[in-house]
Amino acid sequence: MSPTALMVLGFGLVALIFGGVGTALLMSARDFRRIAHRVPGHVVRLRASDGGDGTVYYPTVGFTTLHGRYVEAETRIGSNPPAAPVGGRVTVLYDPERPTRVRLEGFWAGGNVIGVVFAVIGVVFLVVSAAVAAFGP
Repeated sequence: MSPTALMVLGFGLVALIFGGVGTALLMSARDFRRIAHRVPGHVVRLRASDGGDGTVYYPTVGFTTLHGRYVEAETRIGSNPPAAPVGGRVTVLYDPERPTRVRLEGFWAGGNVIGVVFAVIGVVFLVVSAAVAAFGP
């Protein structure tokens, strides 16, 4: 196999992986939004986690379900800066079947950013793969 073909294959494989992961993350966020109930809540505390490039903050939110049950749950998606300060008001999306499965509403807090980043990287590698195939290395 020629070096050009190997490059096209390599870039195409990376594009497929990143594009697939990005698409899966965006679809997961969309599916969660479809089933989730939206309620007002507040940030109870922030858990700081050292993530190689700096500190990432995972908020624990408190909210009352539509059935009147008070719940506190930590989001699985962290950020820096935090999505809201302790005591800050947020809109909570929760799974009615498992109310401790929560996300915060919004593009930045809801997990969409990671999906978009992966999808964009996939598109970039796809373009590079096509360029290498068309014009050579």
